[in-house]
Amino acid sequence: MSKLVLKDCYIEVDGVDFSDHVSSVEVNMTKDEIDTTNFGGSGRERAHGLKDDSFVLNFQQDFDPASVDATLYPLWDQEQEFTVRVRPRAGAVSATNPQYTGTCILLEYQPLNGSVGELSETSVTFPAQRQGITRATS
Repeated sequence: MSKLVLKDCYIEVDGVDFSDHVSSVEVNMTKDEIDTTNFGGSGRERAHGLKDDSFVLNFQQDFDPASVDATLYPLWDQEQEFTVRVRPRAGAVSATNPQYTGTCILLEYQPLNGSVGELSETSVTFPAQRQGITRATS
């Protein structure tokens, strides 16, 4: 059984490829837990609730035009929806390289973070809207 070592993830935010500026990625797919327990049973019952999916990306900050800050700050400031796409490998979408896509918003942005002599990095959470994160294999 093969294992996946993340070496060349594909990360796209609002049409910009940030694969060379992201050091960690999380694709979080969750649903609210709805308690449906009643007097007819002897234990808890639950149902799936609404999706609450998100992407968490750790960016290596860059203030060059068309890079990290130039893309993220306007998304936060203008409060617009945008698309995030993530694949485990940079290659084409396939059954062995699925693409996770979500229409997202940016609610919190920390443009500068770090101590003297350290790489400036910023962790950003992108909550997915409505249908949540979808998975495609073709």
